[in-house]
Amino acid sequence: MSETQPAASSRILVVDDTPANIQSLAAILKDKGYQISVATNGKQALEALARVQPDLILLDVMMPEMDGFETCRRIKASEQREIPIIFLTAKTDTTDIVQGFELGAVDYVAKPFNAHELLARVNTHLTMDELRRNLAAKNAELARAHALVRQAFGRYVSEEVAASILQSPAGLDLGGEEREVTILMSDLRGFTALATRLTPHEVIELLNLYLEAMVDVISRYQGTIDEIIGDAILVIFGAPLVCEDHAAKAVACGLAMQLAIAEVNRRLIAKGASELEMGIGIHTGPVIVGNIGSLRRTKYAAVGSNVNLAGRIESFTTGGQLLISESTRERIKSSLRIDSQFTVEPKGARQSLQLFEVGGIGEPFNLALPLKTGGLVPLRRQVAISFTVLEEKFVGRTVHPGRLVALS
Repeated sequence: MSETQPAASSRILVVDDTPANIQSLAAILKDKGYQISVATNGKQALEALARVQPDLILLDVMMPEMDGFETCRRIKASEQREIPIIFLTAKTDTTDIVQGFELGAVDYVAKPFNAHELLARVNTHLTMDELRRNLAAKNAELARAHALVRQAFGRYVSEEVAASILQSPAGLDLGGEEREVTILMSDLRGFTALATRLTPHEVIELLNLYLEAMVDVISRYQGTIDEIIGDAILVIFGAPLVCEDHAAKAVACGLAMQLAIAEVNRRLIAKGASELEMGIGIHTGPVIVGNIGSLRRTKYAAVGSNVNLAGRIESFTTGGQLLISESTRERIKSSLRIDSQFTVEPKGARQSLQLFEVGGIGEPFNLALPLKTGGLVPLRRQVAISFTVLEEKFVGRTVHPGRLVALS
């Protein structure tokens, strides 16, 4: 907007009790394409605000009923949006000028005024107001976009993690770093067999019900979801946000997930579906964490042998079990309820691995799974069996004889 190219849609409210001043101002402003509304005192100006909705106000100070200073104060107290006000008055003492600016005016022009100077000031403040409103609209648009990005990002990480990454200019740069973290791997037992008996719609409905409950728990314990592969969930604790108690949080999260299965099963039974059982494996160790992918598609992930080892540990679990490695146990300061322990030889591992079945964790989490009741019951008559070793998904060729002596 300029003196030679004014916005014809800009409306100016002239507030003055002298007809000659009003006539002079109207002629000058209309000649430049502005729309003019008039009020002869402060009370009329307040009444005209909602009806006229001016883009700028030229306000005299010395008027009957309500002077310009009081009018300005009331406008600023009641207006829905910021309207630039220029005092146009013969009161030009320094105290008057200071008072005008303190009340919120954007400019102070003395009478008698120079027409060119007045138009220049009007144009300047209308332009500045338009820029301010455009900037406010852009900021609102950016805030909405940021909220959408944060909402989408928040589906994969906790609120704290999302805020941390989005606040950092380098938060989404490609690259990684080595860091000690705790990896949690969960998987449903018998889900593949169950899915073959359900329709695709029923499978998705079941998965969504299960994952909704698990993701809420993971977010509560500040875990970062690395992958959701069908019914399996891979979670990182200790990245991208550094936290000293990542191992304890991972164990507490695992226990909370097992406890949450009860509510999931209650809802599944109400729908006529079968109950679910979940196994969880947890391991702590150094991995490479960071953003991998391309500029078009990026994913925050953890990479390394310790990620694979967490998956191996999970493969040893039965339904309802939470197994942790010795490295995870060593880093937890809270008291743990260890229900059992055993040694395994995971595929690809250089040495055997000591695993601990965790049934509870103390302060500050105070979570515990129900104690298992009943052990193995000896059979009155032993049953002869033959068995083979299942390695990964492949059945071994060697068949071994055996005897079934007890059942749980």
